Amino acid sequence: MIKRVEPAFSRFRDRLDPKVADWVLPYDGASLFDIALLGAPLSKTSISHSAAFRLPDAIRALFQSYSPYSVHHHMDLGERLRVADLGNVQMHLTDLALCQQWIEDAVCSYGQTHAQPLVLFGGDHSITGAALLGLTRATKRTYGVIHFDAHHDVRNLEDGGRSNGTPFRTLLDSGAVAGKNVVQIGIRDYVNAKAYHTYVIQEGVSVVTARQVFRQGLTQVLEGAYDRVSRDTDAVYVSFDMDVLDQSFVPGVPAPGPGGLAVWDALEALEWLGAKQNVRVMDIVCADPAQDLRDLTVRVAANLVLSFLAGKALAKGASD
Repeated sequence: MIKRVEPAFSRFRDRLDPKVADWVLPYDGASLFDIALLGAPLSKTSISHSAAFRLPDAIRALFQSYSPYSVHHHMDLGERLRVADLGNVQMHLTDLALCQQWIEDAVCSYGQTHAQPLVLFGGDHSITGAALLGLTRATKRTYGVIHFDAHHDVRNLEDGGRSNGTPFRTLLDSGAVAGKNVVQIGIRDYVNAKAYHTYVIQEGVSVVTARQVFRQGLTQVLEGAYDRVSRDTDAVYVSFDMDVLDQSFVPGVPAPGPGGLAVWDALEALEWLGAKQNVRVMDIVCADPAQDLRDLTVRVAANLVLSFLAGKALAKGASD
């Protein structure tokens, strides 16, 4: 052995300070777990330039820095939840439709094999369409959707096929999700076409603008949204596009803009949603580590995931 040498990717360890990376364990198909993580590293389908395919592993890398302990709740997530990391969905190098099909197949396979909640790391927003198609195929459940985004994401499919701008067009047109069971929160001015706003309204989607959130407060908005999407559905899917946040918080999103949601509101929203038993899936999409500044955007993404997991941990503790 060579003296004073340690393995690559080693890090400083404090024996009294375990990290999230120490808590989250690789999926082995046999060990029990309460919630699973899955990466969907697809962003070649993004209309604007994006390296969001790097986000799953960027979040995992930051898990080496964060503790699973919540000071606010006096709670160690690792003592409440067992988390399994499934890894990343395989991506074809050139066939983007096949990439989306593989995401659909992977999520379908998970839904057929396991009943535990799932957290998906995008990728761009096209992964949501694929994931929900896979879920509905696997479980035959009716899903309500809470969609945090600056954009409607219902572009027509004729002008460019399935992209990060079409996941909800894909879902609504296919009938996989009913418009009355979808609430979009944080939709902003000057980044959505009139035709697409008209489309979602005609489909029965409930739209809450960023200005309405600012005036009413996210807590009030969220309670109404949750009640709506939980009505006449079997489960709830939460999709969080990082560009719903104000550009001052997330410099590494492909489509930054002013007037978005505040990070604190988002953290509390995802914790609150995570604590709901019927919220079974969450995805987080559209953050590009290549455009980030000192990992600020990826750090927000990692904290949003941990907030959702904290909600699941709080709910599990209450039921134990």
